[in-house]
Amino acid sequence: MFSRTGLGLVFCLLGVNACSLVQAPTELPDIRLNRIDARSITLDRQEFILHLALDNPNPVKLRVASAKLKLDVEEFSAGTGELLEGFDIPAGASGTASVRVVTDLVRQGPEFLQWLLSGDTGLDYRVSGYVDLVGLGLGRIPVDERGQLSLKPPAGGARTLAL
Repeated sequence: MFSRTGLGLVFCLLGVNACSLVQAPTELPDIRLNRIDARSITLDRQEFILHLALDNPNPVKLRVASAKLKLDVEEFSAGTGELLEGFDIPAGASGTASVRVVTDLVRQGPEFLQWLLSGDTGLDYRVSGYVDLVGLGLGRIPVDERGQLSLKPPAGGARTLAL
């Protein structure tokens, strides 16, 4: 049988333990394609860096463990890339996941080669895949974004393609 003092001590310890529990995230992070950098575009090789912006609205940090993204250009599968190293996004902060995709779109078919030679200055794209968040019960978050890349060289020689 517990004495009053012993029972009070048990309730006090339970209260301290309950207060020390980390509050689980209540919202999914906002994940969006921030930009696509074209490292090089030649007839036989194209290299792109896909940058995803991730906003953490939660009161605890989120761990980005992995990401896998597929790039489709003009309805052709350009390639797939994976996040090389995980990182943390602090509570209430933002982070960027960068994924490199290297491909040879010319091998996709004569239709794409014909499109490249047509002089069109825009590419329709789709970025799809997922980002894995570990340790807080959020799991795999899907990514699916579409848009158009402008191939006109920007003023000042920057290599980022306009979205």
